[in-house]
Amino acid sequence: MLILHISDLHCETYMLERLLSTDDAKRADIIAFTGDAECNGETVDLLQSINKPVFFVPGNMDDIAVAKIFDRAGMNIDGKVIRQADYAFVGLGGISFISSLETVKEKLSKEKPGKLIVLSHHPPRNGVTDKARIGVSAGLVELRNFIQEYKPVLHLHGHIHESPSYTFIGDTLVVNPGPLKRGRYAIIDVEARKAYLNTLY
Repeated sequence: MLILHISDLHCETYMLERLLSTDDAKRADIIAFTGDAECNGETVDLLQSINKPVFFVPGNMDDIAVAKIFDRAGMNIDGKVIRQADYAFVGLGGISFISSLETVKEKLSKEKPGKLIVLSHHPPRNGVTDKARIGVSAGLVELRNFIQEYKPVLHLHGHIHESPSYTFIGDTLVVNPGPLKRGRYAIIDVEARKAYLNTLY
């Protein structure tokens, strides 16, 4: 399974339009969008045009109106556990992170979803994909603890524009594609546990 991972569009929809016309977008099985769309329905319309499953979590810059647009399109998985093929996608958005985290933990306590793929806007604390411009790790300890407890195969996030990269926490591959507003994105081969960071420039 190939995932096209995007984040931090910040309403630069022309970048999304350019990306969706690439071979990378066409060969991807799923699009994972880890927040800060910060735009109206045009973003959703573009994502629907490629006719692939899209999983979205809102970022800290997205308001409730943006989240509802993605809700109506069936893309917003914030606070949800969604099965797709052999995996379960977990959504931890950036609008009400603690609430989403508690909701997801409650759902996971009631079922055994198997192999998890986590989408969050904020990064887990790790010192690589969460390194802010001033050199401080800005990731959340709560997300690192979640990884250590539930051991997802993959954790996708955005938020930290200056650190497009990937790393491992235990056996969990953690990927920050960088901001799509600057042409950055990632392709993840889930079975091979490999991430490829790319740019439109």
